Amino acid sequence: MNNIKKTTHIRSNFQNVPFWNPTKIFDHEIGKNIHRMDLNECPYPPSERVVKAIQEAARDLNRYPDGTCPSLTPMIAKDLNIPEDTITWGGGSTQLLTAIAEISVAPNQNIVAPKLVWKRFQGVYKIVDANVTHVENNSDGSINVGSMLNAINSNTKLVICVTPNNPTGLMLSETEMRTLCEETPDDVLLFIDEAYYEFAIHAGGPNVLKILKNRQGPWVVTRTFSKAYALAGIRLGYVICSSNEIVNAIRMVSSTFNLNGMAEAAAIAAWEEPEYSKFILDRNAEEREKVVNGLKVLGYKPMESVTNFVSCDIKRPASEVVTKMRERGIRISTVGGGEFENFIRLSMGLPEDTEAFLDAIKEILE
Repeated sequence: MNNIKKTTHIRSNFQNVPFWNPTKIFDHEIGKNIHRMDLNECPYPPSERVVKAIQEAARDLNRYPDGTCPSLTPMIAKDLNIPEDTITWGGGSTQLLTAIAEISVAPNQNIVAPKLVWKRFQGVYKIVDANVTHVENNSDGSINVGSMLNAINSNTKLVICVTPNNPTGLMLSETEMRTLCEETPDDVLLFIDEAYYEFAIHAGGPNVLKILKNRQGPWVVTRTFSKAYALAGIRLGYVICSSNEIVNAIRMVSSTFNLNGMAEAAAIAAWEEPEYSKFILDRNAEEREKVVNGLKVLGYKPMESVTNFVSCDIKRPASEVVTKMRERGIRISTVGGGEFENFIRLSMGLPEDTEAFLDAIKEILE
């Protein structure tokens, strides 16, 4: 018994995998004023209306919540002009990513996804033990729809597309979205992650849901209240599905009580206050313009992000710059390895965050 390796009770694809904790506070940051520009969070707090709704909902925390969000679902269905029974909920859209893969992909079946995509997807691939075709992005970081479609084979069960994409901030055009929708085989689930949907629409992007409604094959779209509604801490996301059959399958693999008791109340209040979300989107666009222009003045060319973050090639290892920024109390992140190892990514913050970043990056890069 003592000769058995300690990891034999853990599936091989989970052995020796380091835990990624993006919110970790390092010792040198404790007690200091930190500019958090690394997690694509909203820098503004929830509105007073939302806070009041949370406080009132807290009185019922002794009861289990209804994970179907019976009051919020009809509101969203009406506004989006979709059937109520094609929506289901999760503890942030992150939880839904895993559920979607679990219901569609068996071990050793194939997933097609862009190579440059949010790192949480790597964990999803491991959970379902899938074979993954990582499709190279275009040289500018955008998703190559043609290459995505060419990578699909008879063993492919899931195609993943994030638009606008994280970590580039780039979105598919209406033409690209239609091509992906029309040419993905009808026996493959097309998964569109729209965590930054509100930012895309604010920037004049295409209505992805309207395009998908014309698709014959199955599809799902994930969205979240974390970004444009300033509710990252409440953990609430939803998925819109092409059929109720997919909804029921996702619920089958989800926890019975997968939402906290205040999430629906907070989201209802936020949904009913679109002017506050517009305030967030407007301020975000202003700070993004300042960051982009500031980097251009220094001689760099940021990616044309439409989201609440900007990525940029700073012509030297990004990890070194991230470390130096952290020493100055400014948290930013890298984009990825390989041909993108010199790219930093930073979230939009308050005006004082923007000023601190531009001052520091000028000092570090000059």
